[in-house]
Amino acid sequence: MRASTDRVLKVPFPVNMVMVALSRYLTLGCILTVIRADPLLLFANRRDVRIVDAGTTPPNDTVVINGLEDAAALDFFHQEKIVFWTDVSQEMIKRTFVNGSKIVESIITTGLVSPDGLACDWLGKKLYWTDSETHRIEVSNLDGTSRKVLFWKELDKPRAIALEPHLGLMYWTDWGETPKIERAGMDGTERRVIVNENIYWPNGLTIDYEAKRIYWADAKLSFIHHSNFNGTDRQSVLEGSLPHPFALTLFGETLFWTDWHTRSIHSCHKLTGNDRKIVHEEIFSPMDIHVFSSVRQPTGVSPCGTNNGGCSHLCLMSPTPPGYSCACPTGVRLLKDGATCADGSKEILLLARRIDLRRISLDTPDYTDVVLQLDNIKHTIAVDYDPVDGYIYWTDDEVRAIRRAAMDGSGGEYIVQREVDHPDGIAVDWISRNLYWTDTGTDRIEVARLNGTSRKILISEDLDEPRAIALDPSSGHMYWTDWGKQPKIERAHLDGTGRVTLISESLGWPNGLALDFTYRKIYWGDAQTDKIEMANMNGTGRQVLVSEALPHIFGFSLLGDYIYWTDWQRKSIERVNKYNGQDREVIIDQLPDLMGLKAINVKQIHGYNPCVEDNGGCSHLCLYRPNGVLCACPIGLELIQDQKTCIVPEAFLLLSMGNSIRRISLEANNNDVVIPPSGVKSTFALDFDINDNRIYWSDTSVKSISRAFMNGSAVEHVIEFGLEYPESMAVDWIARNIYWGDSGTRRIEVAKLDGSARRVLLWQNIGNPRSLVLDPKEGYMYFSDWKDRPVIERTNLDGTNRKTLIKDIGRANGITIDYEERRMYWADLDINMIESADLLGGHRRRVIEDELPNPFCLSQYQDYIYWADWNTHSIERANKTSGENRTRIQGDVQYVRDIVVFYASRQSGRNPCAVSNGGCEYLCFADPEPVEEESRSHCSCPTHYTLNSDGKTCTAPESFLLFSQKRSVSRLTLSENECPDVILPIHGLRNIRDIDYDYKTKKVYWVDGKTKTVKRSKDNGLEPETFLTNPSGNQIHPYDIAIDAYSRHLYWTCSQNNVINVTRLDMTSIGVVVDGDNEKPRSIVLNPAKGYMYWTNLVENPRIEKAAMDGGDRQVIVATGLGNPGALAIDYHTEKIFWSDMALLRIESSDLNGVNRMVMVDSSLMQPLGLTVYGSHLYWIDKQQMMIERINKLTSQNREKILGYIEQISDIHAVENDLGLIETHPCYINNGGCSHICYIREGTARCSCPVNLLLLDNRMTCGEPRTCSPNQFTCKSGSIDCIPLPWRCDGYPECEDYSDERDCY
Repeated sequence: MRASTDRVLKVPFPVNMVMVALSRYLTLGCILTVIRADPLLLFANRRDVRIVDAGTTPPNDTVVINGLEDAAALDFFHQEKIVFWTDVSQEMIKRTFVNGSKIVESIITTGLVSPDGLACDWLGKKLYWTDSETHRIEVSNLDGTSRKVLFWKELDKPRAIALEPHLGLMYWTDWGETPKIERAGMDGTERRVIVNENIYWPNGLTIDYEAKRIYWADAKLSFIHHSNFNGTDRQSVLEGSLPHPFALTLFGETLFWTDWHTRSIHSCHKLTGNDRKIVHEEIFSPMDIHVFSSVRQPTGVSPCGTNNGGCSHLCLMSPTPPGYSCACPTGVRLLKDGATCADGSKEILLLARRIDLRRISLDTPDYTDVVLQLDNIKHTIAVDYDPVDGYIYWTDDEVRAIRRAAMDGSGGEYIVQREVDHPDGIAVDWISRNLYWTDTGTDRIEVARLNGTSRKILISEDLDEPRAIALDPSSGHMYWTDWGKQPKIERAHLDGTGRVTLISESLGWPNGLALDFTYRKIYWGDAQTDKIEMANMNGTGRQVLVSEALPHIFGFSLLGDYIYWTDWQRKSIERVNKYNGQDREVIIDQLPDLMGLKAINVKQIHGYNPCVEDNGGCSHLCLYRPNGVLCACPIGLELIQDQKTCIVPEAFLLLSMGNSIRRISLEANNNDVVIPPSGVKSTFALDFDINDNRIYWSDTSVKSISRAFMNGSAVEHVIEFGLEYPESMAVDWIARNIYWGDSGTRRIEVAKLDGSARRVLLWQNIGNPRSLVLDPKEGYMYFSDWKDRPVIERTNLDGTNRKTLIKDIGRANGITIDYEERRMYWADLDINMIESADLLGGHRRRVIEDELPNPFCLSQYQDYIYWADWNTHSIERANKTSGENRTRIQGDVQYVRDIVVFYASRQSGRNPCAVSNGGCEYLCFADPEPVEEESRSHCSCPTHYTLNSDGKTCTAPESFLLFSQKRSVSRLTLSENECPDVILPIHGLRNIRDIDYDYKTKKVYWVDGKTKTVKRSKDNGLEPETFLTNPSGNQIHPYDIAIDAYSRHLYWTCSQNNVINVTRLDMTSIGVVVDGDNEKPRSIVLNPAKGYMYWTNLVENPRIEKAAMDGGDRQVIVATGLGNPGALAIDYHTEKIFWSDMALLRIESSDLNGVNRMVMVDSSLMQPLGLTVYGSHLYWIDKQQMMIERINKLTSQNREKILGYIEQISDIHAVENDLGLIETHPCYINNGGCSHICYIREGTARCSCPVNLLLLDNRMTCGEPRTCSPNQFTCKSGSIDCIPLPWRCDGYPECEDYSDERDCY
């Protein structure tokens, strides 16, 4: 394009003269047409539309409109000075006025894929176009309204199109599998093929209106031909000398065309082909072309000119009298009067694709799909329709929302956004004005008002993968499919009760579901059995309707006599007769990403139930059941005694019941509601925080403590690590801490409510901590311990000042505090009694001692205590003082583990921790019995952290031990005042083999034995990532790792390739430093301060070796007396190396050169896997004995067990803060300037290279080894590069590394 512009600028004739000429031409109109001998040529140039004056030499062009993406076809309306064009990249048709304004209007913006041809009917004022991808020819008004599909069958690749409005004829080319040129009436009548021989790629097409002939160009056969309007009298203009003609136009006796190959506009005589010229060349990408002249649009009388021919919408020219016919927009029927269109489509298919929603009219046979103008659609799944208000409802799996909009796309809104995971099914109750949906992520069926309010969970139990849902509002039933492990089709009342399984055999993936209200049938489609089946609405009378050619059915609907469905693999929408499975028809073919669909009658509203009148009298949800109306409340509200009105209750009961958490009204009116947090398996302890309206629960199956809002949304696991049986828990609502007792770990711990700042409070002299309750205002914690002699104890909130309050007691459970009366209540499981005492353990009394078969948990509110009994499966209440006025609140509640009364005043009071966490960085604990108000609290730290002198902030530990188990890493310190071990919160641990630690970044590194990778994470669980990948799973198998903190490298042995590798801690590979055919390096340790590494080599005669950290200076330090050397450890201070022997079952040591060897331990060892030196001791793990032991590293005396009962322990590693030494090492800064390996030797940094690279002359950079000649041998390393080939294997080493004498046979 630049070349063309430059060429034009060099001529004396100014470019703007073209626009002047054009302006004068448009003004003078027909007069100038007669005067002009050469035309103005309008052509598309992909990036712009231009006009070129063919009469100038060289021709001058000017841009009509620029900044386009992919302008292809074009035409004009001369009378109104409009230019139209198609943009195949934007999939649009646009227009502009040739008046210099350059204002662009998009007139067709949807439903186009490849609009290759365009033609303007200047008499009837219509626009026609072809689309080679949708295989359609369409028409609309000039502004894009009243769009109609004229042809959709037997079209393959329609391209060029031309009109003769005076005769009502249209012509088009088709370069598909059966190339042809066709003719039809402009109203779609009298279609016929006029050319189908000697034709291949018919591209260009134009009409000679005076001679009544058509001209076309064939880009494959390289010709331009012409014929009569009926295809006869075919003659040639040019043959064989056309590289790639694309578009044609005609003016007088001259034919013009564009050519892709020459990038030019050409011309010749229209009959003889003589006088051939290049009119304009060096065009960027010439596409369609027209002579911009009124001669090409001769005037005439339009039969549609008066009153639009009497048509309500489209008046189209016709070749038959009276010269026109009325037509309707796509999908709308023409009424019997032949002039008026129906008021929109009556029967419609609503179609959900992943990225859009479409509607397909079933009223007309073209079945054109129209994209609805909706934004932010990411992954639609299901769709339904409300015939009352005319709204479409759909689910979006990626946006995780349920949305609605009017049929024209207006009024779009999000109606359900929170706690939506994978909403696979949706159904509108058009009578009761409710919306139902299934969610395969949360495994629920929910309901809400159509505007998204009054949301309620109906079913959340025993749902695996609920998908399709259909409603029968008149009968009060809902039906749904479940394609989980036990596929089934179920039915329930519209309130979720009365649930029954209808079909449970011979199902695979029951995706679609539809109801026939008239004949009381259910229909479903199964994507695994590849069948469409039907049955009575009670599940009887099952029969197969369709069993062939159903590769993957998904969406499913019923309307009138037909079942409609989408198929993922066939990319089609089909229908079949619902009675017999006959009359199968493809509605849409080859449309990808098909999801759900809904067949609807827009005007038809049927059915009745009492909810239609004043919402059944209900304040919120009216749910119709077969036996009448049920009023229901959204989560958080309760029905009052009138059973119609919902209110916010002052208090209610929360229950943990294994796989569910429920809320129950304090009144005996059966207001039982499931609170549905996801992922619940086996809930136990339960509490709440009134500040943000959240519930907290422990799960002994998942082994976690979690929280969620009261409606079950926003589930978070706050404690996920180091739990075994967390059977008691309590929230400190003032300091914002959470406490729990674990009968498995035998500990009581605390953390912030988000799980951070975790601290072990009690770990000694605890047998089985169970019930736990707090008094934050007074600064106390109370708990029961089910040890051999159960007790109830009290401590301060930080675990200090521990005191036994009650001794002679059975297993006390459900301890609850009456904060007003200052008393505690509990259930004794051994004597089946409820007792009470003051908060010092005195004034003890029996509250209820009769008819209590098995009271398990307890709570208190106002004058009552509430308890659950495991034998009677009920919840009761009684007067808290006398035990009288016993009332059964709820029955049929199975094994309630905990019960809490939720009410705001229960969590009242203040202490200094309530304001800015008491100024503490981590934990704030309120103190009891203050002397002064300001001293009522103190700060504390997470376990192993140290409180600084400011009494507010904490410092992380600088030295400690790490030990790994199969799925966890723990930190171990030996302080007498703290719990010795705590688990690190690192996710994704599966099969840990070996660990190491980088103190600078606070990152743990480990070998994952399952994925055969090395992974790392910060010790606080942040930034987890795979450090060494293994894409195919069999490229490497890391065995042991060791970090060089000085040069920031990781050394690792590979048991698959039998090498020692080096990788930078920034994850870039350095290479191999030790390899060979007779090598099996396994355990490895480093001494980077001296520049050496040590490893075990498990060859036939095992040995322990040492070498410089580049693999050089290699020597065997221990070669005898080894069975199966396992772990290694090094002591930098005493310069000793330690190793375990798995075969000889002993631990030995020697100097770093292998001398002064001694046995450290040779008894009571079973599987000594890991070794490390920490302080003055040598530590090791014994996997079989599940413990950590130590001895004095110098004397091998004072053997002691440090920690026991550690299942699947795999490694141990000592960590010390040696950053001061590291930062003075010469390799620490920029790797000592070395490109690859830096290690210390005699106090200075030395650069070196991995195997297969050589150190270059600058002694810092590694490069490829020099290539020796064919008659020479290349030494693998050293200063000698090449030796004569005969010297190879002559018994005398010439290479410094002896490589010339290796592998000699």
